[in-house]
Amino acid sequence: MNSDKQLRILYSSGPVDATSVYMHWVLGQDDPSHFAITYAQNFYELASKFNAKSWLISSRDKKGLIQDKNFKIEFRSLKHHFRSSIAYFAGQFWSGLRLIVSAILFRADILIATQDRTFWFLLGILPLLGIKIIPTIHCTLWPKYKRLTTVQRIIQKLNSWFFQYGCVEICVVSEDIKDQIIKITNGRSRPIRTFVPTYREDFLNDIKIQSYNSETDTFKVLFAGRVETSKGVYLLLDVAKKFIAAKPNCVFNVCGTGGEVENLKAAALKAGIANQFIVHGHCKRDKLRKMYETSHVVVVPTTKDFVEGFNKVVAEGVIVGRPIVTSSVCPALSVVREAAVEVSPDSVEEYFNAILRLATDKDFYAQKQKNAVALRKQFFSYSKSWQAQVESVVQKICRNTSDYKDTLDFSNYKREAAHPSSLTVKPEPVLPRK
Repeated sequence: MNSDKQLRILYSSGPVDATSVYMHWVLGQDDPSHFAITYAQNFYELASKFNAKSWLISSRDKKGLIQDKNFKIEFRSLKHHFRSSIAYFAGQFWSGLRLIVSAILFRADILIATQDRTFWFLLGILPLLGIKIIPTIHCTLWPKYKRLTTVQRIIQKLNSWFFQYGCVEICVVSEDIKDQIIKITNGRSRPIRTFVPTYREDFLNDIKIQSYNSETDTFKVLFAGRVETSKGVYLLLDVAKKFIAAKPNCVFNVCGTGGEVENLKAAALKAGIANQFIVHGHCKRDKLRKMYETSHVVVVPTTKDFVEGFNKVVAEGVIVGRPIVTSSVCPALSVVREAAVEVSPDSVEEYFNAILRLATDKDFYAQKQKNAVALRKQFFSYSKSWQAQVESVVQKICRNTSDYKDTLDFSNYKREAAHPSSLTVKPEPVLPRK
């Protein structure tokens, strides 16, 4: 542990605009560009609660730095994820080395890390230097329905050592991730905690539970998320072709950015259904909220090729009282199953039949909608949040370290928000970028 008696926490996060989240947080606000409470905001709250010296490194591709008395926020992109295999592996080692050096120079007591930054086993040196690691894992370790390659098996074998001996506890966003960790460690991993994305209850303000009259209403299907092949957008296009032929009074709305936006628009136009298969591209919060509110069903057709996490669209669909159609590729299915229609992965026919049944069987639709309303409370629960689970592990670390026992007294805790004018804002990160 470091010698200045102030707890030091380094958080290697996913691709969030952490500076925007922070600037809203210091004003006591949620970042309005997100429906869910971001994990970055959870971290700021947690670090403030422990009066910790904190450093957040986001994997978003953005330049800039924010720094104040106790918080430092930096961006280090992970462009190597989109390059060749050799460049990817080299990038993972380089990125991991930078993170290790940063943790040492920062004199971190605790490293909270997501899986994108590097291979887990590379971080195994840090506990030897007294740095405690809390992995928080947001995607499956490998595609659920894909066989591991030889290289992947070697990596997971090395990672299994880390999950057994290199960390304090493990926080995961789904049971699928937990099952994979148990599998590669033969059930001998460190304790595993599960969390879910969390939302403010005022997310429901003015949201109407959309009823559906199969005889008069236009049936609206919503896809929200990255517009990529692995997210199932072309599978959905094939479903839409069949559905529009069977039930012309319908609209498929596709909301989100991605590499396939223009190609998908062209494919819909070529198929002659562009007026009913509408690719909106990026939708601002208010427009996307309206899309949720006016939809009848939310479809999450992620394919077997994708390493899926807890797709927040599933939670948001349930929160607004919409039935979900998805497959077991989507780990979120396990906590919303009663509100969902489960289909086989990558099956156009089963997605078509599931949506058609919701559109034509009013009793079935009403039951799924009722179940959605009953299930949404879990997403407003602090005890199920990332912050609650990670905080509990940090408390455990402090409890076992006499220098930090005082940080466990939260009886007088009140976050003192820093005013943005007191922050040091620089256009470039302090550390060199590759």
